[in-house]
Amino acid sequence: MRPQFGPYSLLGPVARLRCKRAGMVASLAVVLAAGVISPAAAAARNVTDRAEAAELPSPGGKCKPGHHKHEHHKPRAIEAGGKDKCKGPTGPTGPKGPKGPRGDHGATGATGPTGPTGATGADGADGIDGIDGATGATGADGVDGLDGATGATGATGADGVDGATGPTGATGATGATGPCSDIDAAQDSDNFELRVALTGGSTFAGIHDLRGPAPRPFLWTDLSTHPDYPQGGEDADGRDVGFACGAAVNGHSSNGRGADGHGPKAGNPIKFDVMTTTGQVWETTCVAVTGTNPATLNCNDAVTGLPNPWTKVTLQPLATVINGGS
Repeated sequence: MRPQFGPYSLLGPVARLRCKRAGMVASLAVVLAAGVISPAAAAARNVTDRAEAAELPSPGGKCKPGHHKHEHHKPRAIEAGGKDKCKGPTGPTGPKGPKGPRGDHGATGATGPTGPTGATGADGADGIDGIDGATGATGADGVDGLDGATGATGATGADGVDGATGPTGATGATGATGPCSDIDAAQDSDNFELRVALTGGSTFAGIHDLRGPAPRPFLWTDLSTHPDYPQGGEDADGRDVGFACGAAVNGHSSNGRGADGHGPKAGNPIKFDVMTTTGQVWETTCVAVTGTNPATLNCNDAVTGLPNPWTKVTLQPLATVINGGS
């Protein structure tokens, strides 16, 4: 219990305050030693006691014992417990209490508007170009490396299997006449000589009159304009004719002369032959006319007056044949 002084204490206000403080310190020391309360609680209580002591009348105060008004004749002890309106001097400030817990952070404020862009600074001056360094000396050529050893020869691979023979292709179309050229000549008298020339796919019969001192020209007749000239297609036997590729002229019989004793006997023909690209032999005839000056060839039929046709000679050359043919 804290010591309280009744209204009829013989001690003055100052003496009573000092006694009260001494009693509080002694009581606090005993309690701390006994471990009843903590230093913080003791400090809080000391502040309470100091506040109560401050309520006692000060030495110079106007409020003195016996001057208080008694309300309903209440005891003085009750009035000293907090109801007395007379205040004593303010006591010294007590020790600072422990720090309270940290409060929550306040909400973050809104971001302020972006400030205007500052002006662009002036361009800096261009730096001075550095001086080019001198070219370094060329290094010496490196030593050639040694040739590597030749690798071993790999094993010979096995022969592949021959593929099957493909089917025979269809027979191609007959080609154009080849560049066949040929010539032949004959002379059985002193009056004229004969020629046959094959060129450009055509066959020509020629006669050269030898009479008189003045030279005479060769006179030519195109025999390829006559009917059945061999220039492709099939013959009456269904065989491929081919194209004329070789030519020949036979002489005429030297037996018998004309009435003038010079030319061949009338009606004795001169035969002109061609060999085709398929091996066939074709023939036509002409007659030498020496009654004209110069001599000429008549290659038309004596009865009809039409050009003599080409005919395939009876029996054609055949391999291994003797006195025969196909």
